[in-house]
Amino acid sequence: MFRKVIAAFIGFTFLTATALAAAPLKTEIVTDLKGFQGSVGVFAKNLNTGKTIEFKQDDVFPTASTSKLIVALATYKYLYPNANADKIKQYDQDINAMITVSDNASFYELLEEMDDNNKEVLNKVIKDLRLSTTKIHNEEAFKKYQYHSITTPYEMAKVFEKIYTNKYLDKAKSQKLKDELANTIFHDEIPRYMQTAVLHKVGELDDVLCDVGVIQDGHDPILISFYTMTGDHTYASDFIAAESAKLYNALKRN
Repeated sequence: MFRKVIAAFIGFTFLTATALAAAPLKTEIVTDLKGFQGSVGVFAKNLNTGKTIEFKQDDVFPTASTSKLIVALATYKYLYPNANADKIKQYDQDINAMITVSDNASFYELLEEMDDNNKEVLNKVIKDLRLSTTKIHNEEAFKKYQYHSITTPYEMAKVFEKIYTNKYLDKAKSQKLKDELANTIFHDEIPRYMQTAVLHKVGELDDVLCDVGVIQDGHDPILISFYTMTGDHTYASDFIAAESAKLYNALKRN
């Protein structure tokens, strides 16, 4: 009994020390985010513990190329089932290019096919995932926000978590998409200071820079959804990279 009490005390002391160490870092992150020169929103989550750090996670931002995640899901979920072998090969090539190098031609090819033959598939994915704000390739979004695709840091985090945990697509398609997300050519934002694998998708427009992904260290997968609007992309890129490292350290278990 005495040993159990000692073990419990040691465990409690360790958890308390870890929590105390993380608390100042979270405060520092929030202070940094408040000082960002532009608009910023963040949702970060330890997918094992459920612990989160949030800042304006429900603010609306243009998706930039993170919309390609939803286009990929719509293709796998709703175009694949009725496609022949040649069409499936084309879809695979388009998704690979769209995710790994953020190829816009592949993106628009898939959007054109959806417009011509399956207009509702993007809305179906949004409904399936219970996204209340996100709109992709949408005229209403353009009228209200001057961007055709909009989301929030929280909602795009939901999208990425569904991909990462295999809870929307079947396991084979989820793994294929995750392999592509792990092998993009982009390394400047969330992955920059990481010494471990990162699955992610960046997005960039004239005044927008964003990145959403999961840091995998073999212990705690840390999900980060980070959106910025500012005229200085170098500043935004440096900021996302630095704060993502802090978010990782604040949320992971030691």
